[in-house]
Amino acid sequence: MKSRWPPHPRYRLYTRMASYTLPVLQLFRIHSPGKAVLRLEEEICRRFQVAAAACVPMARTGLWLALREMIRPGQTVVMSPLTIIDIVNMVLLAGGIPVFADICRASCGMDPDEAEALIDGRTGAVLITHLHGETSGASVFREICRSHSVPLIEDTAQAFGTSENGRRLGTIGDLGIYSFGFYKNVNAWRGGMVVSQDPDLIRRIRGRIDALRQLPDRQLLNIVLSGMLIDVATWPPIFSRLVYPLLRYSHLNGIGAVNRHLDPEHRATRLTSVPAGYLYRMTEAQAQIALAQMESVDAASHARISNAALYEKGLHETDHLVKPRWRSDGSNTYTYYPVRCRERNALLNYAMRHGRDFAAQHLRNCADLPEFRGIYRDCPNARAAARELVLLPTYARYPRAEVERNIEVIQRFSAARAQERMP
Repeated sequence: MKSRWPPHPRYRLYTRMASYTLPVLQLFRIHSPGKAVLRLEEEICRRFQVAAAACVPMARTGLWLALREMIRPGQTVVMSPLTIIDIVNMVLLAGGIPVFADICRASCGMDPDEAEALIDGRTGAVLITHLHGETSGASVFREICRSHSVPLIEDTAQAFGTSENGRRLGTIGDLGIYSFGFYKNVNAWRGGMVVSQDPDLIRRIRGRIDALRQLPDRQLLNIVLSGMLIDVATWPPIFSRLVYPLLRYSHLNGIGAVNRHLDPEHRATRLTSVPAGYLYRMTEAQAQIALAQMESVDAASHARISNAALYEKGLHETDHLVKPRWRSDGSNTYTYYPVRCRERNALLNYAMRHGRDFAAQHLRNCADLPEFRGIYRDCPNARAAARELVLLPTYARYPRAEVERNIEVIQRFSAARAQERMP
């Protein structure tokens, strides 16, 4: 039975009018100067109570730049395999050797016990990844790293604004990395930031950043135009009548050309050098766009937590799902509400047939990829998560009624599956 209500999209960009006007004004050199990049760095230091910050071209570039200052070539980096392929690339290109530690079964965070067992005399750093807005336990890892005199790096690309024990993620370890990319909750079209309580470390990283060219205005404008197309395509009146029927047909009929386009990792592979496009400094316009969003970060987080609370209550009795640990203390801001389902494809097909739009998580278990066979390590929990994860929408503009319809469809799927298994 198809839903009477056309769905809202699985995601929408965090944009506002300034996201479009500021790059255009910069192109024609009529934007207001004012050292916006510096002001953005100072604002993050003030808000997050961290000693120093530096804007970087992209979050992944920030990791590469930081590792070049923090490890020696040939040292290992203990890290989660459930991440984007480019994070592994950046470790390798910085001269590090990734050592994959499996994730916890009940979450997508790296298992601290397994990670600690992999730390030895060759370890140069531990890299934790805070996925889906949830802390992976930065304080626990900080104590582990301190006991072994190894620096801790926090990949906080998906958890900007999340806190743990009253401290913002990214500020608990020795260095934190934020993303201001296309699909993040602070969207400056691209770019990111590194932060640390060690001003000297940030000064050294900044020296490398200052040697880079600024992102060309026209290239930024092309990125903005792509964002405008996505904003139009995901505008609910257009999405429900034009875009969703195409997505639904493509999903249910295996139209690869469309389905692959929705997977940001489908072309990702091992790199032999850092692409030139990763090495452009943030512009003043990008920094102004990010600054304009700072006041709304916490409000958007509260809206996502509220949506997640509905999922938590509505899916409480669906035993075939592995759900995230419920947190209402700000240590999970629910960029999505991730659930794991062993019958993921069946669930997604059922949802599409019943007029719902949510999707599989695109992350791979990098420990299994042929590109990285030389650093393979058996990580069964990450392998299962990559095969089973489904992301339920929570973004701030996502209506409560849409969450309830998602829950209803998942409940019906669960009931139908249970009935099929009955003797």
